[in-house]
Amino acid sequence: MKFFGFNISRAPRSNTPPLQRSFSPEGWLRGEESEPAGSVLSNAYQQVVWVYRAINVLAEQVANIPFLFSAGDRGRESLITTGPLIDFYNHPNPHINRFQYWELRIIWLMLRGECFRVPIFSDDRNLNHNLDLNRSPTSSQNTEHGTRNTPGRRKLERVLILDPAQFHHIIEDNQLIGWRYTGFGPNAPLASQVFLPEEVWFERLPNPFNFWRGMPPLYVAELAAKTDYAAGMFMKGLIENNADLGVIVRTQGQLDPTQREQLRAALRQRKRKAGTADAPLLLWSGAEVIKPQLSSADMQFLDNRKFSRAEICAAFGVPEEIITTTDKAKYDVMAGARSNFIENRVAPLCARLEAEEEQTVRTIDPNAVGWFDVDSLPIMQEARRSRLAAVKTGFDMGIPFNELNRVFDLGFKALPWGNTGYLPSKLNPVGTVPRPSDGRAIKGEGSASSS
Repeated sequence: MKFFGFNISRAPRSNTPPLQRSFSPEGWLRGEESEPAGSVLSNAYQQVVWVYRAINVLAEQVANIPFLFSAGDRGRESLITTGPLIDFYNHPNPHINRFQYWELRIIWLMLRGECFRVPIFSDDRNLNHNLDLNRSPTSSQNTEHGTRNTPGRRKLERVLILDPAQFHHIIEDNQLIGWRYTGFGPNAPLASQVFLPEEVWFERLPNPFNFWRGMPPLYVAELAAKTDYAAGMFMKGLIENNADLGVIVRTQGQLDPTQREQLRAALRQRKRKAGTADAPLLLWSGAEVIKPQLSSADMQFLDNRKFSRAEICAAFGVPEEIITTTDKAKYDVMAGARSNFIENRVAPLCARLEAEEEQTVRTIDPNAVGWFDVDSLPIMQEARRSRLAAVKTGFDMGIPFNELNRVFDLGFKALPWGNTGYLPSKLNPVGTVPRPSDGRAIKGEGSASSS
């Protein structure tokens, strides 16, 4: 296929399942056992609870902040409460609501470091999930791509949020000329096709090692996630074995196969299941049962899960006090951690989303601006009350209200009288204090008082 005059070959799609390690008789003779599929960390978001909770805390927090729209100059803008913007953001897609829209954005940014959104317009032919890949660039003016470049003639119908792993960037002469999307199977929300750069709304986290793709926090938390998962699987195996590390039976002579099976059956009968008392065990031929114990290294391995949790939380910028409760997390500590989390993590993330969402908002209403109302959160209202107490002290010192409003970012509109400073009316001048060089105090001017 030719794309902008360049030859682009589509990678063949393979429906073959991933290769699995087959059973080897030689490995079995050496004591090697096939590793169960569940013991391999393949998806940290599904298999590590702290990764799942840290990402979802961010996603749920952002999704529950009201996303408002306004029009006009800053400070005199008017809120938009009805119209196409409100209707679209209530259901950006027939299958997702406004909460899931923001949650999916955050989840992909944390997992992949990037988010791909494909806008579907009313005049797009891939509303039927098909796209003509063999069109020439000269005919694109009268086809779908030509109509996409004329915002006044199109209406945004919905937005598809797709898996970043299914997008491959196409680079020619050090320039991005397209995105190749490969949808796998009939359950994919969109058919495999090639997009122009302007046909995809692409956002990413900074990546100093790859200019075209993003770098997710999960890359940094990968080692901690693997360590925590290994410790969890160790504890899972211990519990499934009835909280027993197994036993070692030592005999003076070698047992024949029949005696071994009898011994194994007796041990299995004694350890039937968790919560059941151990049955008596009768051994013969001088057999001795040795019960292994957890070593100090094993205990330290399990205890280190809390350090893995701390590393995962640090990678995603989520305080531990928010995703879990411990004996050390008192109320005042949790309140401080939550305030710091909102101001230094959630608010900057919302500002990043606002910048990326500007293109979507302007597509529907060119005169509108979308923004997260972070100040409406109860914890931010509490912080504003603290700032108001400091502002009152400054106002009593004669500092104009408009200046205090600007410095403390109170969010109030500029007042007509706000540029004038005022002092309490009860203060009256009664005299001055004598200069230090003068040894005598001036009569009637040795003190100051207020009436």
